[in-house]
Amino acid sequence: MCSISGILRISKFEIRNSTLEDNTLAGTVERMNDALRHRGPDDSGISQFAIRNSQFEIHCCLGNTRLAIIDTSTAGHQPMLDPQTGNWITYNGETYNYRDLREEIGGEFGPWRSNTDTEVVLRAYRKWGDDAFKKLRGMFALAIWDAQRQELVLTRDPFGIKPLYYCHVNTAVGPQDPDADKFRNPAISQSPNSFLFASEIRALLASGLISRKLSDDGMASYLAYGSVQAPLTIIEGVRSVMPGQVLRVSAKDVSSSEFKVSSWDVECMHRRDAESSEGAQRIPQSRTEAVRQLRSILEESVRMHLVSDVPLGVFLSGGMDSSAVVALMSQVSREKPKTFSVVFNEEEFTEARHSRLVAEKFQTDHCEVHLGEEQLLEMLPKAISALDQPTMDGINTYVVSKAVKEAGVTVALSGLGGDELFAGYPSFRRALRVQGMSNTTKRALRAASGVGKIALNSSVQRQKFWQLAASDGQPWDVYNVTRQLFSPDDICKISDSQVQTATTLSRPPQELSNPQSAIRNLDSVNDISQLELQGYMANTLLRDADSTSMAHSLEVRVPFIDAKVVSYVLSLRGEWKLKLENGKRPKQLLADALDDLLPKDFLVRPKMGFTLPFEKWMQSLLRYEISSVFADEAQLDTAGLKHDGVGKVWRRFLNAPQTVGWSRPWALYVLTRWCQSNGVSA
Repeated sequence: MCSISGILRISKFEIRNSTLEDNTLAGTVERMNDALRHRGPDDSGISQFAIRNSQFEIHCCLGNTRLAIIDTSTAGHQPMLDPQTGNWITYNGETYNYRDLREEIGGEFGPWRSNTDTEVVLRAYRKWGDDAFKKLRGMFALAIWDAQRQELVLTRDPFGIKPLYYCHVNTAVGPQDPDADKFRNPAISQSPNSFLFASEIRALLASGLISRKLSDDGMASYLAYGSVQAPLTIIEGVRSVMPGQVLRVSAKDVSSSEFKVSSWDVECMHRRDAESSEGAQRIPQSRTEAVRQLRSILEESVRMHLVSDVPLGVFLSGGMDSSAVVALMSQVSREKPKTFSVVFNEEEFTEARHSRLVAEKFQTDHCEVHLGEEQLLEMLPKAISALDQPTMDGINTYVVSKAVKEAGVTVALSGLGGDELFAGYPSFRRALRVQGMSNTTKRALRAASGVGKIALNSSVQRQKFWQLAASDGQPWDVYNVTRQLFSPDDICKISDSQVQTATTLSRPPQELSNPQSAIRNLDSVNDISQLELQGYMANTLLRDADSTSMAHSLEVRVPFIDAKVVSYVLSLRGEWKLKLENGKRPKQLLADALDDLLPKDFLVRPKMGFTLPFEKWMQSLLRYEISSVFADEAQLDTAGLKHDGVGKVWRRFLNAPQTVGWSRPWALYVLTRWCQSNGVSA
């Protein structure tokens, strides 16, 4: 696991000064590497080169910091060169099937120089081009300099487990960081076009070439969902490479900022026919057969995710998903796993009893991390600084990641993705209820929604009810209303975001309205699954897990979010996941697949969710910290927030917390502190 960064810059012939240009680029990438050191403390490298013709020079500089997981020797140093083609790679991720791919490639290109998956990916690209990315089973974000095409190739895994951001900079006329002058050499200020990329937005800010300015659209997106929805980011001019997207950048592209984009994730992630996915199982004809195949596929995925040359542990919250990972490990590995849980004194929030039962049953080396309000206050500044973008979530993962790393573990498995695949969220049952309504009922609710929204506007839940009643009741409507943090009207009351921008966020993405898209009229359960996978999971859970774990140089792996697992589960009928005549188990399909491993009472207990006791703490010691921030009008203004609007949200929460929810004032607090920590302003 690593970080990647780089810059591609065009210099016109008449102002060419190669030595000066190379030194400047190396300095820029070195600053990005320094900002990413927490992601890769074991090694770092910078490689640069130039391609010249009669009109211009292409200068390219690639950077990498390495957290050594597979083949920890110096043979894994990056950026890595393919000496026969001149291709370079800087790679962040784990390709779990790299041994199979290595065997398939064989000695076609000469002796192997390392045992790393990085070299396998580099040779796979040489052999198959972009098709190589379809063969990678794992999590990754990478950049390859294609020497023959003279193009920079960027791509991410199809689920967005690993992040990758980019920006196009016109250094002659574009916005500049006020601190950049001390880094920039005036002799090349006429060289206007640069393309930058990095694993974190903060590394792009550290380059000194972009402005620390909030994006208006990114702000509206954050307030709408509690995290910025890709490809938007919180910083103006910075975009996210989308999951499964291939971005190709040439000299011409840098000059015009129009990049060639293609997507390969459709084949892997959204296919309805599991038979056509490479190595996938035949679609089962019965639920019993589906359960049996699911167990086999999950065991295979967990086995692959255990490949590591360094110590490995498991996040064990006590819920079904993380417990499932521990149970499956017991079937595929003889090693005694280390498990870690965050526990609280508040009984209604802690799952300590359940995590202890699982740890005892499978004889794990279990560690409990006790967290109280005082400890949270103490680590809060560092936790918020660890966030690459502001988010209403993520602090819980920061806490457990810190404990795992301090215990000497470098890789941790997580149960993330189980709720999205196996219908663990309220949005799934809500979609089925709406789908089951008669047209007469829908028309009546729609007619009453206008009055309802006015008469019952004191409760967020009631607001959402009437929003959904006024909608068409499609899966997108259910997902959007369920995941909504602030409504478009509320966004305009608490920030400077325009009504039009905020309202646009309430419309379904193009993929849902395009009949030729990857989402092909699945049943409601699978529709919601895809929306949760592409939305909340990718833009909140995975992004937060990455930044908060890598802040401690810890790699988190997610065996549920595997190409074969996702393809298979989405191929199954939605009713098999939710509707059973004889039971009301949460995540029924997963529970049945683990029926012989986990206790029966464990499988039927209600979903709890891994979150901190924020509602209680924000009315106690945390109250004074948040109140002090919300009382500072200048600080709120810097974060693009309106003092009166924020104050109203906070007062309503303190007076009636359950009608507002802790996540709304918390999201505003995190945004304000994040802007302060990163020197970002509206």
